Amino acid sequence: MKNLSLRRLDTAQLADLVRKNPGITIPLVGASTAVLIWCIKDYQDFLALGPGGVPYNIFGWAAITILVRPFALNEKDATWTGDYPSEGAHQEILGLPPRKGGRAKLSGIAPHRQMTQKAPESMKAPLKELFDDIVKKHPKVLETKRSLYEKHHDAIFVQSSLLLDPLSPIPQTARISRGEIGHIHHDASVHLYFSRADAKILIEKNWAERHRLARTKPFLGRVNMFGVAGTYLMIYGPRDEGELETMRTILKNSVKFMTGIEDL
Repeated sequence: MKNLSLRRLDTAQLADLVRKNPGITIPLVGASTAVLIWCIKDYQDFLALGPGGVPYNIFGWAAITILVRPFALNEKDATWTGDYPSEGAHQEILGLPPRKGGRAKLSGIAPHRQMTQKAPESMKAPLKELFDDIVKKHPKVLETKRSLYEKHHDAIFVQSSLLLDPLSPIPQTARISRGEIGHIHHDASVHLYFSRADAKILIEKNWAERHRLARTKPFLGRVNMFGVAGTYLMIYGPRDEGELETMRTILKNSVKFMTGIEDL
């Protein structure tokens, strides 16, 4: 009853304020309408990304908008590499050519999706085979499980035995991600983890950009928020056989880093 009375009092006070100051009515209505229109459009954009990570409904959208988006990188900062080292990248990554055609456009935070320059359907099966094959070839250090990030796709993981062993050579990044190395999306774009030096090269050669939660420096006193480490990248989907081979090189070096085994 007390809360109800307070609400009635607030409503009465607001009505009295509007009556005494009729000039504020139009700005209030205009602002409320603008916010409502923005929310509707943003929710539609969220649904257009498809399922992934959070619930595929208004509650998932609200969680991302209120709890996650304030901590996310700006879209322009997703291609910034000033906090990554200039030396130490794998030779195979250094040897990759620049990606042709410039960057693809990405959208969203969770889910995070590629919107332009998408891979053709013919690339999807070979890409999945590439991921399946590397797990089959290295069953002692890799396994396939449902992605902890996406929840709708399988992902490559560091073997649980390595993850639980405090003496294993895996980097701290693998512990932050709870062992998840990366996964493929329905559009054939790929999320993967890398060393900082490799991440710098891949972004600068236009093969990738950061996930918008991939911060390396504290923000509001926090880092590795929501279980996302600072080198979590989106790799644009392969558009032809040549780019599929590039993806093979990229995946192999991601696995090397996340398992701590260079002679994989």
